[in-house]
Amino acid sequence: MDLVDALEQSRVRELAQILSSTRRLLWNSFISGLFRGLGAALGFSVLGALALLLLGRIFGVEFS
Repeated sequence: MDLVDALEQSRVRELAQILSSTRRLLWNSFISGLFRGLGAALGFSVLGALALLLLGRIFGVEFS
């Protein structure tokens, strides 16, 4: 019974259901891509702002 318990804990059945349903797989992929894109945009914005602040301090330029 250890193998059965291990398979149940790893959610193999849920994964098989998601992969067998095209609509559900597309929806999950869409939502995942949307949030990854938002995270990347937010991360690049923060890094860009920090880079501008750093460059402004190095060269003595003020951004207002």
